[in-house]
Amino acid sequence: MNVLSEKKKNRWVWSLLLLVVIVITMITAQGLRGSASVAGEYSLFFLLLLYLNLFLALVLGVLVFRKVFRLWQDRYQHRAGSKLRMRMVLMFVLLSLLPTLVIAILSLNFLNRGVDSWFSDRISLALESSLDVARAYYHENQRTVRHDAEAIVRNRRVTSALSLGGAEATVSLLEVERQARGLDEIAILRADGTRLARAGELPFDPIPDLTAMNEGSSKALMIINDAGDRVRAFVPLGEGLFISAGHWIDRQVLGRMENIESTFTHYKKLRATHGLLKANHTVTLVLITLLLLLAAIWSGFGIANSLTDPITDLVIGTRKVAQGDLSVNLPISGDDELATLMTAFNAMTRKLSENHEELQNTNALLEERRRFMAAIVHNISSGVISVDQHNDVTLINPTAAKLLAIDPVAALGQKLGEVIPEAFLQPLQTFLQEQKDRSIPPPPPIPGEPTHPGIQILIAGVNKPMTLLTRITLLEDHQGESRGFITTFDDITDVLVAQRTSAWSEVARRIAHEIKNPLTPIQLWAQRIRRKYMKNVEHPDMDLRILDEGTNSIIQQVEELRILVNEFSTFSRLPRPKLNENDIHASIKEALILHAEALATMEVRTVFDEKLPKFPHDPGQIKQVVTNLIANAIAATRENSAPSVLAISTRFLENSQRMVLEIADNGIGIPTQDRDRVFEPYFTTKKKGTGLGLAIVKKIIEDHGGSIRLKDSVLNGVLVEIKLPLFHSGQGQRQDGPQEIS
Repeated sequence: MNVLSEKKKNRWVWSLLLLVVIVITMITAQGLRGSASVAGEYSLFFLLLLYLNLFLALVLGVLVFRKVFRLWQDRYQHRAGSKLRMRMVLMFVLLSLLPTLVIAILSLNFLNRGVDSWFSDRISLALESSLDVARAYYHENQRTVRHDAEAIVRNRRVTSALSLGGAEATVSLLEVERQARGLDEIAILRADGTRLARAGELPFDPIPDLTAMNEGSSKALMIINDAGDRVRAFVPLGEGLFISAGHWIDRQVLGRMENIESTFTHYKKLRATHGLLKANHTVTLVLITLLLLLAAIWSGFGIANSLTDPITDLVIGTRKVAQGDLSVNLPISGDDELATLMTAFNAMTRKLSENHEELQNTNALLEERRRFMAAIVHNISSGVISVDQHNDVTLINPTAAKLLAIDPVAALGQKLGEVIPEAFLQPLQTFLQEQKDRSIPPPPPIPGEPTHPGIQILIAGVNKPMTLLTRITLLEDHQGESRGFITTFDDITDVLVAQRTSAWSEVARRIAHEIKNPLTPIQLWAQRIRRKYMKNVEHPDMDLRILDEGTNSIIQQVEELRILVNEFSTFSRLPRPKLNENDIHASIKEALILHAEALATMEVRTVFDEKLPKFPHDPGQIKQVVTNLIANAIAATRENSAPSVLAISTRFLENSQRMVLEIADNGIGIPTQDRDRVFEPYFTTKKKGTGLGLAIVKKIIEDHGGSIRLKDSVLNGVLVEIKLPLFHSGQGQRQDGPQEIS
């Protein structure tokens, strides 16, 4: 707004200067029109005006040149509005140049012809003849008065009347002569000017001394007053007397004669400066033309600026809006159509700014929601893959990348078939096509629920086979056109194992219940038979041996069945652990003592972390776990010809507040594909194993909130890694699984 006010101020200043130039030019032109009548009396004044016009023309020319140079500079630098401003200025220059030059040429021609006509011979001769006529009329009046005075002197009656009849008779006679000759006054005077007789009256200046005139001379003395409108003739009458005859000259004639004489005098002076006058008029006309042209150009700049400045502001504002600056507010002046356009532009930018702000807020909200959803998708335990209508992967979360063993960054934008494993792709495509080919449309989807039920897909996995529960959600736009689909999948391998474990637990409970009931009476009756019939046999040697072997076999088989039933019962109804602050090293040492006889022939390596503190656990169940694992290690090393080695170690993970128990051997090992299944009930790699030992071990560890897994051992056997959480006094927390803290 300050720049606009400064522009307006400068515009007013230069407009006032232009008005002054035009006024001075008009004064100069008007003065030069009358220069022919004032000749050189005011030549200095008009010369000063001429110089002033020249100076103003130079100033205006410099200003116009400055504007033209600035316009050219703006055009060269491709500034906004420069093209339109240049076109408008050129249009105004052409519109003003052509008529001004035509008028100037015609005026110059007319002026030269007019000046030449002023000083033509006919004008000079006419003025000179007029002056001669005026002078002749004036001289004729003088001659008439003189002639009348001389005629009166020759009239003897006047002289006789003066000597005989006295003054009255003389006056009467003089009156008759005055009226007869048309004079205004006739008088008889002495030489000293004393009037003796007078007829009529003519005011006059003091009468001159007539003594010098010779008496008797007929020569008359002519006297004209200073104004030149009264003429007197003095003629000697004799005896020291004089006749005075006076007459008024017509003032109009006298004035015209003076005008003619004055005009002729000026005309002769101007004629002497004929060439200079023509040059003066020519220069003045050229200056006036130049001033008019410069004024027209200046006005053209002003009008062009008044039209292009708002347009330039509009162009600049539009560029700023195009660059994202929606705070543009154009200055508005006037109430014309351009002002209406600027007002509409400002209203548009305000609306755009409001919409942009609303859009930014909406985008911020959407971005916040996107980040929230991305965080959910990124951290969700399920694998998520989004595919567009062109079968290109648009989203894949870390869980999906981990489960399918693919690079999430490289997968984006790739075809789905080029990214995921073939074992997962084929069932997925079949399932997807089945959903698309449904003749009956599915019911409306529940928000947050998949569109279609899932299927189980078995894949190899990185370290173990995995079963993925896969679901598909079809994506459609508001017109029902397919926009791709989203597939989600979860690793349900552990769930299936747990389901099988739960199922086998129920089976074990029922088997144990059905078998346990008849075992007791069988064992009791076998013992009773043995006690009773061992004393009353006919053939002691043979009968006792048969009876002894039979009853022992029955008792042994029943005992094995009882052990099996106990394992079934333990697996199906494992008691909740009682968590107390205990030293796990003590439980490990007790388990080693139980197997001391079997371990006597083996190399046992123990590395216990002394920094490991006491932590809540059930020492009995932990001892059962270690005992079971040591027994498995002993059995595995017996089938190996190399010297048997057993390594047991503990480590304290201070950062995660967990402990690690590792039991390794150099036995025959377990195949990689079976390392997860060995923890399933009734799955065993032993010839006489029940398949419940490791299942019980895993259940105990999970009830303690820990984890167990099998790894390759550096001893070329199997390494069992157990991780348990540590809880100091006052910081105990219940973990998943049945626990009891006492």
